[in-house]
Amino acid sequence: MRNLKLIGLLLLMVAGFMVPVSAHGVHVTTNESAIIIADNDTAKLARSVADDVGANITVYKFASADDVTHELEHALENSDKKILAVAYTDTVQEFINQHPEVSSRIVVADANENSIRQGLTKLNVVGVNSSGFLTPLLSGLLIGLVFGLGVGAVWMKRKLS
Repeated sequence: MRNLKLIGLLLLMVAGFMVPVSAHGVHVTTNESAIIIADNDTAKLARSVADDVGANITVYKFASADDVTHELEHALENSDKKILAVAYTDTVQEFINQHPEVSSRIVVADANENSIRQGLTKLNVVGVNSSGFLTPLLSGLLIGLVFGLGVGAVWMKRKLS
């Protein structure tokens, strides 16, 4: 019984030392370097164009202008983040006007294929992942070749002795 009271007192002390934490929202896009801001109407088109040009970029569907503003505020802190906006363009343009230092990393595009292509090109994310299957294939062949030569040398040495 005494141990139970001691544990309860210890838990109460730990709870008393906890400090409340307040945050201004959840960071939706983690630490990805390039994203497309879209909504339900534009996400499929944006993903299709990004895949066609071989862009290494993630498409996020946002539900409100407040969520978009919150995401743009994170771009102020991360100088490597590039954003293409095909939805909530008024909100994004207003943000760019208030923070001109991010204008080279945040691009507004119309919700059409040509404009999205131009936006991706302007952000310099086109063709980043164009190697696709070739890089893993060549890596596997190189590893296999090195391993095969090693095994072959050991096998020939045993056979000769």
